[in-house]
Amino acid sequence: MKKVLLLCLLCAQLTVSAQSINLAKSHRRWFMPDHAKLQFAGGTGFLSGGPGYISSNRTLETDFLFGYLPEEFGGDALITITGKTTYSPWSIPLPDSYYIKPFSLGMYLSYTFGPQFDWKWPKYYPKGYYWWATSVRPGLYVGGKVGRDVMPRTRKRQLELYYELGTYDLLLISYVQNTGFLKPGDILNLAIGFKFGF
Repeated sequence: MKKVLLLCLLCAQLTVSAQSINLAKSHRRWFMPDHAKLQFAGGTGFLSGGPGYISSNRTLETDFLFGYLPEEFGGDALITITGKTTYSPWSIPLPDSYYIKPFSLGMYLSYTFGPQFDWKWPKYYPKGYYWWATSVRPGLYVGGKVGRDVMPRTRKRQLELYYELGTYDLLLISYVQNTGFLKPGDILNLAIGFKFGF
C-alpha cells in the first residue's frame, strides 16, 4: 500500500510542478503536458497516473500512465506502463461552466514488467503454440466524461471525472471463440479516473 501512496504523491508533485511552470510563463512549451490523470483500474493497474496531451480542437487526448497492482489484488506486485489515446467528439455545455462529453472512444497499449512476463514463451511449449506476448496488451474502450472549467488566478483549467468500459485482445478473442459460455460482462472492465488540466 506504501507504493500506491508513493504513486499518488508523484502524480500530485507532477501537477504542482506543471502549475508552477504555467504561472511563471504565459506560453507553455510544446513538450509540457496539458493535463495529468489519476485512474483506478481499467487494465492499467490498480491505480495509475501520469501526464497527457490534448489536440488543439480539444477532441483527442494522448496519455502516458504508470500503474501499480499490489500483490494482495493481483497475486504478484505488477508495474505497468500504458500509452492511451481517447477521442471525444462532442461536448455539451451546461450552466456554471460544467460540461458533459457523453461519448468517448479510445485504445491503449500496455506493457507489464516482471520476470513472469516476456516476449517469448518457455521452450517446453511447441513453436507457435501461443502466438501472443505475455507482457504487451492492446485494448479498446468506450466511455464518457463530466467536467468543469475553473479559473484559479489567470488561466482557465479543466477538472474532469471520467469512466471507461473496455476490454483487451485476449479477452475479446476468448469471447468470440466461446460465445456460448462467456457473456459480455465476463470480458469487460471498468475504469474511473480524474483529470486535472493545466
